[in-house]
Amino acid sequence: MTNREIADKLHFHGKLLELHGASPFKTRSYTNAYLAIKKWPEPVAEMPITTFATIPGVGKSIQTKLQELLKTGEIQSLNELLDKTPIGVQELLGIKGFGPKKVRLVWENLGIESTGELLYAISENRLVELKGFGAKTQETLKKQLQYHLESSGKFLFAHAEKLSQELLAEFREKFPGQLIELAGEVVMKRITIETLSLVIADISNRDLSKFSGESESFSIIDEKQYYKNIQLELITCNNEEFYHTLAKKNTAAEFWEDLSIKEALYDSEEAVFLENKLPCYIPEYREKENIELRDTYPGAQNIISMSDLKGCIHNHSTYSDGVNTLEEMLQAAESRGYEYFVITDHSKSAFYANGLQPQKLIEQLDEVRKLDQAHPDINFFSGIESDILSNGALDYEDELLADLDVIVASIHSNLKMDSSKATQRLITAIENPYTSILGHPTGRLLLSREGYPIDHTKVIDACADNGVAIELNANPNRLDIDWKWINYALNKEVLIAINPDAHSISGLDDMYYGVCAARKAGLPTSYCLNAMDIDEFEEWLEDQHSKR
Repeated sequence: MTNREIADKLHFHGKLLELHGASPFKTRSYTNAYLAIKKWPEPVAEMPITTFATIPGVGKSIQTKLQELLKTGEIQSLNELLDKTPIGVQELLGIKGFGPKKVRLVWENLGIESTGELLYAISENRLVELKGFGAKTQETLKKQLQYHLESSGKFLFAHAEKLSQELLAEFREKFPGQLIELAGEVVMKRITIETLSLVIADISNRDLSKFSGESESFSIIDEKQYYKNIQLELITCNNEEFYHTLAKKNTAAEFWEDLSIKEALYDSEEAVFLENKLPCYIPEYREKENIELRDTYPGAQNIISMSDLKGCIHNHSTYSDGVNTLEEMLQAAESRGYEYFVITDHSKSAFYANGLQPQKLIEQLDEVRKLDQAHPDINFFSGIESDILSNGALDYEDELLADLDVIVASIHSNLKMDSSKATQRLITAIENPYTSILGHPTGRLLLSREGYPIDHTKVIDACADNGVAIELNANPNRLDIDWKWINYALNKEVLIAINPDAHSISGLDDMYYGVCAARKAGLPTSYCLNAMDIDEFEEWLEDQHSKR
């Protein structure tokens, strides 16, 4: 089990305890363990049992649960709670902002045991009679519930891609020598995935059914087939049709229809395009949003890839809410071949993330300079992820900001805004001469929290007018700015910074997901900020500092 899987199991255990009225002290211990294990740098499943106590926030009781979970794959006390909690009520606990106490209220007082019943009760205006609920709270919950229902059955790309590789390996092991390839949403690297698709040549439906029936990874629900809970699509064809079928499946229907590709025998997916006198569009790019941009397709060789990245910007350390020290993060970036690394811990307003008070930031700045001297093979730059306050101001005095190399300006609090307020709040921050990069512009968390609404054109225009780069936050839960707005940014000559927002060494590898999203927009390497080499990046820093 991964640390995230272990942490999620404990987190849900704590929610169920709170739902059934356990003491706050007991439920808090599960929350603390969840937060600690989620960020723990070592695989907990591989640790000796005797070392569990070294994880902060993991007390003796949780250590026992951990031992049981890793030994048996289950926690008996969790199973007992699940047995007395209806499935629908368990699902209610997964709705963002709808905590166990509120779930218990609607369950005990209104007999609500499913998302459908809850939505109906809201439509009947029945929640306002409950303590802790009012008209405004009910309306907020309605929006959260609708978003939850719309997102059900979808998975983050990062999770689905991992499972897709396992799926492909299972089929290739069972049917060696056959033409079998992943296809569809995962190959096109969509940010959320509903279906895993395989194109398979010369295999009978009988063989497929037999294989699926013998494997524990497959299940059938409502006549639909699933692979480890993700809906599965198996597309069969003969060998002669294979690459035409594959290319078509790896292309949005509207994009494909616009190409007028002939049905013929092809010996590769690339040949499907080249033999029809078309550019070999990368699968990520073949979306309906890009149909009108086909004439400006930059060519695969000019589109950003992982090997083009020279620097790593927007990272956190133990100075705020990161897992690893400054030096550990720097060494990890160096080992990945980066020429430069920028630390941007949370600022003082981010109290929930141990944000840096001014004196602490000054101490960090001193350590950054020393480490920069001690590591001649990588350049270490100072920075901060400065909270954008409600009025659009940054949360440090100009004199302190002036000592830093890079300022990433981001919104983390007071997220309930209309488009006008959110847009103006961002623009005010963008117009601050100390802002270098606009961080995760909408604050969205995929499949969990909608972003606050903004006027993207006005925000991007402001970045163009003020020489501010826009972040494509590479955390697979964010991928914000949405790739569909990158082309507008390119037209305005705004640079895109693909940033990991890393809170640990492993988080540095999230850059991959940002690159996948950027490739969907065909982002040219020349418009990616951290594809600049060290000399170009230092020139950009000089331009930024000249604004101040």
